[in-house]
Amino acid sequence: MAIYNFNTKRESSDEVLYYLVSAMRMVQHRGKAYWKMMVGERVLESEGSIPSNEVLSKLIKKKRLMGSNAIGYLSKRAPLFPSMNSIRIALDGFLVDTEKLHLHPYIGSAKDGDPLFQIYSIFIRLIQEKKDSSRAAEFLDRHLRGNIMLKVKDSIFVFRNSTGFKPLIMALAPNNNLVIFSSENSLQNSFSKFSYTDVKMGQLLKITCRDFIQELTILDSNKMLMDPFEFIRESHVTSTFNNKSIYTIRRNIGKVQANYLARYIDLDTVYAEPDYTRPMALGIGIELQKSILNFEISEGVIKDRYDDSDHMIDFSEEESKNKLLTTGKSLKFILENITKDKKVASIQGTIQTGSTAKETIYYLNKSGVKKIDVIVCYVPTIDGRQVGLYTSNRDFIANKYIGKVTSLEKLNRYIAKELECEKTFYNSPYLLSKGIGISENNLWFPEWIRFLDYE
Repeated sequence: MAIYNFNTKRESSDEVLYYLVSAMRMVQHRGKAYWKMMVGERVLESEGSIPSNEVLSKLIKKKRLMGSNAIGYLSKRAPLFPSMNSIRIALDGFLVDTEKLHLHPYIGSAKDGDPLFQIYSIFIRLIQEKKDSSRAAEFLDRHLRGNIMLKVKDSIFVFRNSTGFKPLIMALAPNNNLVIFSSENSLQNSFSKFSYTDVKMGQLLKITCRDFIQELTILDSNKMLMDPFEFIRESHVTSTFNNKSIYTIRRNIGKVQANYLARYIDLDTVYAEPDYTRPMALGIGIELQKSILNFEISEGVIKDRYDDSDHMIDFSEEESKNKLLTTGKSLKFILENITKDKKVASIQGTIQTGSTAKETIYYLNKSGVKKIDVIVCYVPTIDGRQVGLYTSNRDFIANKYIGKVTSLEKLNRYIAKELECEKTFYNSPYLLSKGIGISENNLWFPEWIRFLDYE
């Protein structure tokens, strides 16, 4: 999130804070473990979700936040790079090919810094000292999959990589005196009078009070390679893509997957876990009703909604495990009247380590189900760079099968055995892209996954 107010009056600082806080609340679903507001030359940050307006107001006064421009950052975990404590930067995506940055001719004193600081330092030198916008953008594009925003004194630089890996929009106020850059267009539901445009792929912008919104350069467009996890979890359900809401797209992802799997499954009901898979579960349920007699559509048999509303949402799984170990109880509980003697499927967004799915299967078995299948709406997660995932890739349950299986059928059998369920069904790149409504070639997948499909 980046905001710039071109009004030089004193009250413009209050306006910046208002829009910064409001906009960050709207995209808080993208990360509730850590937040940071960089306003003027001062910083306010904390773990957990953004506090109430009353608490936040006191913190803002205490930190004396004021200025005509700001950057906001939300994350699913504490910042990966120590340099984020010293530079004003927000990153949506991941870095690549950083091992040799210490040899770059413009690295200077940053050679011993972390990769983000090295990229920041080289970019600043290219843009300010060398005044070479094209090379600065090309350098960022070489090492970035996603978007980056940098605040240097009273200037803000905004860059979207040339494949459009992550969404990035620009919202301009009706009187053109204020601009907001955001990681998704769900802002239009509250800031309806703003005009919205996508930041172009490969576009490097500089925002200053004197020059307004200045395009420094735009790289030649590469083939679009978007992050498919945006359509599974990252984007808010009210965001839109190709004139369709993310909710509608997620429901269609489920319908397409169920249409393919109908010949392989025998179920009485499906349920969503966690909550963000409810649109996919609905789509799966609607489709399976066409081929399975007396199939029931249920909101969910595992009630984890309040667990998922925990302010440290991405650590709530660990909290659940601790409670299970210390008290023998879980934060989740089964609606046994729905599950008893039923053939059920758990609809998972993704399976990372498998621990959450195993816990679910354990409690479902205790409730007396006939059998349990697991349907995964995302492709196998084997690469920690699959954005939106915060587990180290060495812990991914499918990671050990890289190079050992050549079809999803084989991988499904191995994972089902590990999870101790009847069957597991991963989504394939082809089916996922069909559900989204975009060519498979325009979605980014790790190399092995791209070629892993159903026989």
